[in-house]
Amino acid sequence: MKKGNLTKLSWGCLLCLLIAMAGCCVDIGCWPRAKYQRTDELYAPLEPGSTFAAQTHNGSITITGADVTDCNLTATIIARSATEEGAKKLAERIKITLEPVGDRLIVRIEKPAFMMNQSVTVNLNVTVPNQTSLELTTHNGAVEITNIAGQTNATTHNGRVTASHISGNAALKTHNGSITCKQISGDMNLRTHNGRVTASHISGNTALKTHNGSVTCKLISGDMNLRTHNGSVKVFYSETAPPICDISIVTHNGGIDFTAPTNLSAETEISTHNGSINTDLPITIIGKLTKRKLTGKVGAGEGKLRLETHNGSIKIK
Repeated sequence: MKKGNLTKLSWGCLLCLLIAMAGCCVDIGCWPRAKYQRTDELYAPLEPGSTFAAQTHNGSITITGADVTDCNLTATIIARSATEEGAKKLAERIKITLEPVGDRLIVRIEKPAFMMNQSVTVNLNVTVPNQTSLELTTHNGAVEITNIAGQTNATTHNGRVTASHISGNAALKTHNGSITCKQISGDMNLRTHNGRVTASHISGNTALKTHNGSVTCKLISGDMNLRTHNGSVKVFYSETAPPICDISIVTHNGGIDFTAPTNLSAETEISTHNGSINTDLPITIIGKLTKRKLTGKVGAGEGKLRLETHNGSIKIK
């Protein structure tokens, strides 16, 4: 038999085999079709000033601070399998506990080994005392945090991160998803690879990095170190921001729209490769002035202001 005919025969046999097996995918690991859901309610004492830690692989984490002295957790367990009976058995084998360890309260999620045609999602909705530090991790799911006075660390890989009314330093990270935060009284460290970042009413210093996404920061105070590769940047400092700040904003493909703190005092280094520079600030020029590079100082030049883009214009007010 010729090689070409043998190849055609092999592909034909494979196609027939797949069609014949279409009705029995339960045993070979097809995508689960049936779903079963149950809810667990858990309670445990949690003194203000303690740390709450939670980790789930597939599922969202929602944290709300309140005037309480305990942790109230609602876990929504969603199991999927080829049959409803299989999904129910899988869900019933998921065990969730709250384990105190020193000044920490840790969520433990025990999952049994399951087949390729099964999956488990555990969504956590938690109320804790306002004065609680957080350590939160998920891989596929959103993270939402509200009304917390403590240090906040939240990480997801695929999902958005939202934080509001946080008193304390916050580190918020995702790989594929947006980050939105407001009313943060502390330093911020924001990281995403694919997603936009929106921040407002931030009173501390800001470190922010994204690769593909626009950035908008309104009513900002303190130092800023901002990096994005593909995306425009809009940064508007608050009128009450200190006049001496270290500010560095860099993007590769996108324009920069910047409103400076009142009475800014800074050395300035502003440049673009393909674009224009327009400024309303009274900048004293140092060195050679060109359309695409401006070096000088504002006021006494006590802080630093660096604005840089490769493809885009820069507007300064």
